[in-house]
Amino acid sequence: MPPLFADLLTARGISPDGFQAEAFAALDRGDSVLVAAPTSSGKTLVAGYGIAATLEAGKRAAYTAPTKALSNQKLRELRSWLGSERVGLLTGDNVICPDADVVVMTTEVLRNMMYAGSPHIAQFGMAVLDEVHYLQDPYRGAVWEEVIISTPRHMRLVCLSATVSNTHELASWVEATAGGCTAVVCSQRPVPLEDRFLLYERHSRRLVDLPTLRDGRPNPEIERMVEGARSRSGGQRRHRRAGARPARPRRSEIVEHLAASARLPAIVFVFSRQGCDDAARTLVAEGAAFLDAAQQHRVRQIAAAHTADLEEGDLDALGYDEWLEQLTAGVAAHHAGLIPAFKEAIEECFSAGLLAVVFATETLAVGVNMPARSVVIEQLSRFRGEGFALLTPGEYTQLTGRAGRRGIDETGYAYTLWHPQTAFDETARLVASGDFELESSFRPTYNMVANLIASRTHDEAVELLQRSFAQWRADRRVGQWTGELEAERKALREARARLRSMGGGRGRSQSHAPARGRSSRSGRHRRGRPADRRTDRALLDAERHAERVGARVSRLKDRIKLAKGGLARQLDATNEVLNTFGCADGWSLTATGDCLKSVFHECDLLTVLCLRDGVFDGVAPAQLAGLVSVLTYEHRSSQPPPVPRYPDKDSHERAAHMFELASQINSAERQHSVVPSRPPDASFFAVAYAWAGGTAYTDLWRGDAGGDQTPSGGDFVRQMRQLIDLVDRIAGVAPLESTRRTAADACVALDRGVVAAAARVSDGRVGASVAAAPGDGFVSLPVVTRTRRLS
Repeated sequence: MPPLFADLLTARGISPDGFQAEAFAALDRGDSVLVAAPTSSGKTLVAGYGIAATLEAGKRAAYTAPTKALSNQKLRELRSWLGSERVGLLTGDNVICPDADVVVMTTEVLRNMMYAGSPHIAQFGMAVLDEVHYLQDPYRGAVWEEVIISTPRHMRLVCLSATVSNTHELASWVEATAGGCTAVVCSQRPVPLEDRFLLYERHSRRLVDLPTLRDGRPNPEIERMVEGARSRSGGQRRHRRAGARPARPRRSEIVEHLAASARLPAIVFVFSRQGCDDAARTLVAEGAAFLDAAQQHRVRQIAAAHTADLEEGDLDALGYDEWLEQLTAGVAAHHAGLIPAFKEAIEECFSAGLLAVVFATETLAVGVNMPARSVVIEQLSRFRGEGFALLTPGEYTQLTGRAGRRGIDETGYAYTLWHPQTAFDETARLVASGDFELESSFRPTYNMVANLIASRTHDEAVELLQRSFAQWRADRRVGQWTGELEAERKALREARARLRSMGGGRGRSQSHAPARGRSSRSGRHRRGRPADRRTDRALLDAERHAERVGARVSRLKDRIKLAKGGLARQLDATNEVLNTFGCADGWSLTATGDCLKSVFHECDLLTVLCLRDGVFDGVAPAQLAGLVSVLTYEHRSSQPPPVPRYPDKDSHERAAHMFELASQINSAERQHSVVPSRPPDASFFAVAYAWAGGTAYTDLWRGDAGGDQTPSGGDFVRQMRQLIDLVDRIAGVAPLESTRRTAADACVALDRGVVAAAARVSDGRVGASVAAAPGDGFVSLPVVTRTRRLS
């Protein structure tokens, strides 16, 4: 065992578990490892062993993470072990000690280094790929595959993944692609998990808390209660058991119940930022107060330290006082709409045992180390762009993985709630499922193809794409998938026929909302006949079933198409588009295509065409920032986007040319059957222009800059950081020196105030963690206003 690692074990007072020792042995043999284990089980200890062994061998190590926030967290953890001088950071926001022995970076940075032939790659003896299950992410997943495919043989990989059902298949692919690889699987959670089902029973006016499963099957007691409620009609009502009248528990009731059961702290997942904010605000307004005076003082210290770089006016605009009031009550909302300083303070307070309840969106489940005693999932379906869909088993596992703190809790609790639009059998099936099969989202991008043209022959590029996990799986499973497709097509025909017989199949406008009558906040219909409600429920079940089968058919068709040479065709089609716009000449890059090699962005092709046509030439820094925001901004609200506002006619004309280029790209993509690029969006132009021009944050939303919609502080900061990333890239590749200087000046103008504070990295924490007692460690039950329910 490397002495450096032995010192780490001694300092932490821990000894390796069986799966960790198995991974250590594989690394000692010179293998790469793929470790799949539940959240908080200690996967990162394997990364620590690999780092220590690599450093002892005189090599450097890279540690990649999927997000900048997780990269910053890993930087702090590794520096606390190895010392600040031995650990560096490379992200789009920060370059700190890039020549250090261990460099933490986002996965994209490592991919870019490999494509660019960076000398660092020859010095790295190992790379840690944290959260490697990200490779199925539809927007960024291909990056993980690109790294694994491009890994030189001298570099070992330590791949850390959540528990997936095809771990050995993934490890076999890594071995075939990057050399020897051992799969190490641990399915046992470090803290046992109890899945619980919570509902409000109207007759007795109490919460009912029951195990979701009995002996691995749906709990029959819950089935009797909820099915009795669904099948109840006027003539039958007097004969039904008194307990068969469920309703949705209110958030304040849930918190009270968890506090009374000593099951705090808790994370309550709410798939809405506004819902998180409203929940925290309401709970505090109703009198929730969990912290004593000493704990509140520590919270204020942590909050002050994380916001020290922000001006008082900015804090006022960000709602600092209300946010701090919630924190000192032991309550918080955590979501992407918060600025990083607020989120980091919440995370530190929670880790220090100073928060009892956090209402969070699903982003909290990715990477951030915030385990709780209990997790509550308010609703098992979430909006996915075009409609609502049930969580996948992988998503459920990811969310509930936060339940149970190692070394503190004997049991973790995962709560799901009764919902009028989710059948209990769906809930039980999700809870019982262990099927989380990792899929590939790999496809050639314009930037990827440009780099392949620059570094490989066409045949070599095709060979590289055929080494992807997507192609590797397809080649081995095409026969199985063909048989499955036939069966699923038959099932789809039957599901659609049943749906038509019920009068459905005309869209999902009825889904997740009562078709007749109005509902109270508990989900109970105020009007509407019982027979109508049963019809609505049956129709919704049939629609969901047809959608699930249809989705399986689509996935199987895509897989089979890929198995028949789909990636090679996509490569050639993407290259045809590059040839259309003069970025390539056959299998050779032009000057414009050479710029494309260094532009890593969703709108990569459009960016280089704008550079080619001089869209960014001869403008001031603020105007350049506004123009580039047309490429980086994407309106994601369900509300219509604000009307674009331009400061002058020249800006409007340049933006119009960008939209014309985008239209030409989409036409070429349709012609060559290439996945269409995201369209540009000028909704943020006025805000980017004003901020780069020196407007204060508090003044941005006055007048015309913000239009009709004001983004949250977190959204504003994220958009600005993404804008700075692309402007900085333009500063490095623009053909004209004057444009490069203007872009550099725009970066400086944009990177200030609340935006600059979001990129700063802190080494250490203000608060110390609390050794929790068997109880929840909070001063008392929350004081909650009792609101009379209508029975």
